[in-house]
Amino acid sequence: MSTTELLAAASAIVFAAGVVRGLTGFGFAALSVVGLAFLLPVREAVPAVLCLEVCASLALLPKCWRRVDWQLSRPLLMAALCGVPAGLFGLTRFDSHAMTIAVYVLIGVLAVLGLARVRLPVGGGVSGAWVVGGATGALLAAFSVGGPLVAAWMAHAGTRPDRMRATLVVVFGAIDLVSVAALAATGNLGAETPLRVLLLLPCTYAGLWLGEILFARVAAERVVIFVQWLLLALASIGLYSVLVA
Repeated sequence: MSTTELLAAASAIVFAAGVVRGLTGFGFAALSVVGLAFLLPVREAVPAVLCLEVCASLALLPKCWRRVDWQLSRPLLMAALCGVPAGLFGLTRFDSHAMTIAVYVLIGVLAVLGLARVRLPVGGGVSGAWVVGGATGALLAAFSVGGPLVAAWMAHAGTRPDRMRATLVVVFGAIDLVSVAALAATGNLGAETPLRVLLLLPCTYAGLWLGEILFARVAAERVVIFVQWLLLALASIGLYSVLVA
């Protein structure tokens, strides 16, 4: 594949992921990494995707700021940071393969139950945010999985689509910013990452723009259903990638 073809394919991937991020507030990293893994080594794709995620969050934040559920976002972020050491500890103690499978199965089950309109007794308050946030931080540190878990929890807790989207933008933006800083501090950001981000940023922003337009025009109920299908798709893709690895 030529350099031009590689750039065109990567641009199409981040554009599609940007549309999803603009519409739902999450899913950019998962979709981008899965797609770019066919074009680049994962260890090279992840830093670029995280940087694009931060840029996406900054672009979405001004319009989302007033809708953010700060009562949930603060404990989610604090708990996620607290959960990181537990995830690093678990990485050396537990079977990461089995744990990753369990996480994807959980997300898939939650998505199926959501599509079937089965309500779970999941608390949507601060206590639930601490539990889910801690689990997310641990899972991200140990297995690079966890974002869809927050989205699934908020969907089942009955969070309004606009508040859910805004809160996810803030939460994931902060987590991604910390991740990029950690990569830079440890020398793992990659010399080619800035150029890749610069080349892919226009298509990322174009996707975000289209996603925001769709969010403003699509009925809230349809957004909720789309989120559930997206969670199911991400869980299925994740399971496939783990099981065939």
